[in-house]
Amino acid sequence: MNTVLVVDDEKKFRELISLYLRSEGLNVLEAADGASAIEIFQSKNPDLIVLDVMLPDLSGFDVCKKIRQTSDVPILFLSALEDEGYHIVGYHAGADDYLVKPFQSSIFALKVKRMLARANHEQSAHTLQFSDILLNLDAYTCTVHEKAVELTPKEFALLRELMENIGRVLTREYLLEEIWGMDYVGDIRAVDTLIKKTRKKIGDKAPLIKTVISVGYKMEESL
Repeated sequence: MNTVLVVDDEKKFRELISLYLRSEGLNVLEAADGASAIEIFQSKNPDLIVLDVMLPDLSGFDVCKKIRQTSDVPILFLSALEDEGYHIVGYHAGADDYLVKPFQSSIFALKVKRMLARANHEQSAHTLQFSDILLNLDAYTCTVHEKAVELTPKEFALLRELMENIGRVLTREYLLEEIWGMDYVGDIRAVDTLIKKTRKKIGDKAPLIKTVISVGYKMEESL
């Protein structure tokens, strides 16, 4: 389920937008000012930000610039400021789109769905997910049940190979070459040891890594 952060100091409007987004099956976080928005963004990592321009502390433009220092999360401005100059400032600040209040809910819904679809597509190119295991290929991080799991480089490489080949049996020889390199001259049982350590770290997801006797290993759902 995607999460949207709604930032607006007008409580009734914020709650109305949040209610509508929840009716579309989205998880919603709310903030009434810029400082709170930045704090929530940093701690919750939402998939989309719906951002008002006129806030009581920082402007929405300033919030957008701050977030753009570390993230390319989609940002949609909702504002009563309809002058074209404000649109330009918003886009220069890093916004993906700008919608003037009042607006049709159908147009708002289309923009939100389009932005989330694009973000999900871009994210999928940099992550691998199977069951509750998520690998971020850029940050070299692993989470299981949304909790961080510390992996060594070889453990990460093993999971990556298995998750890129769901259902396919990978031989010990193949894994040895891909993870240790062609010049490795050690015992092939190093693969078995690595499998054991990785299973232990992913906890109750360990049964997803299956042993194919005398051949190798594969990853698939348990029956």
